[in-house]
Amino acid sequence: MVVKSGTKIRTVASRAGVAAALLVSVVGCSDGGGGEATGADAGSVFEGETIDFVVPFDPGGGYDTYARLIAPYLAGCLGAEVVVLNEPGAGSLLATGRTAAADPDGLRIQIMNMPGVLSSQIAGAEGVRYDLSEFSWIGRIAAPPEVVLVQSGGELQSFEDLTGASDTVQFVATGPGASDYVNAAVLAQAYGIPYEITTGFAGSQEATTAVIAGNADVHVMPFDTVLPVIESDQATPVAVLAEELPEYMPEAPLIGDLPPAPGDGQELMESLENLSAAGRAVAAPPGVPEAELTALREGFSCAMEDQALLDELAEQERPVDFLDGEETAALVQEVLDSPEEFQQVVRDSF
Repeated sequence: MVVKSGTKIRTVASRAGVAAALLVSVVGCSDGGGGEATGADAGSVFEGETIDFVVPFDPGGGYDTYARLIAPYLAGCLGAEVVVLNEPGAGSLLATGRTAAADPDGLRIQIMNMPGVLSSQIAGAEGVRYDLSEFSWIGRIAAPPEVVLVQSGGELQSFEDLTGASDTVQFVATGPGASDYVNAAVLAQAYGIPYEITTGFAGSQEATTAVIAGNADVHVMPFDTVLPVIESDQATPVAVLAEELPEYMPEAPLIGDLPPAPGDGQELMESLENLSAAGRAVAAPPGVPEAELTALREGFSCAMEDQALLDELAEQERPVDFLDGEETAALVQEVLDSPEEFQQVVRDSF
């Protein structure tokens, strides 16, 4: 059932759907050796409750897609209704601030663009009313690595072309403080690339189009976002910021095979890769009691291990790189504790 109200769209996993999904999820979450399903205890805590699963963006994007696919499986594992609620505004800072201030009862959870909200906190950006180190982390869904994208057939056709450029390399970004702006600034400084960053685009797709059209040189974006233009040969990936190629990604050079400039270059890139690795994660407000947080974590793990969900995500080429709640919390803290050189580049990007 879908309920529309103003700019908010709620998707409710029905009671019948919950019951059916619960059977699937309990079987799918067993330990394979006759052990008890991980979703059982989780269901007893939230049985019959309604949980808002907040997406801090408009309907239709990647974060919205993940939430709507996961919601019925999470409902089944928890024995609850899970409502997908869109709360766009201020580049996701509005919803994140609301989640930070929400009751710590486990009935509001949020999917987050971690590079965006982490960068905003590091920079002390206007509108940041949260401390990510205090959130109750449930788990990371995926961490699509960034890809360095250039025009197919253009003058710059390799990463070496960028690092060896004598003229200014024109990066594009949706705006100061955006993830693609931070990506460009850190990458260029780590590799000594002469650069400028052009902003003012309506969205990331428009920025990528500027590169495809030859009106700019480089866009640095999560690979799954720009996969269609790579597969259609409109744009060429000259580097992937990962240790190995992710699933669905065509062949491209790995950043580990391209040493950065002497000095702070390696440290900057390690911090950028950690920022990217935070990926798309899910959290509840600060202070959720241990029993409720454990249930949410177990329920989320149960859902993310369900083969039916994994098959649905695979059909849409939506990558999964699951981390549990404790691992996600540790990674978030590692990014917040990044070296000062990296934090300064992030601050200068706002």
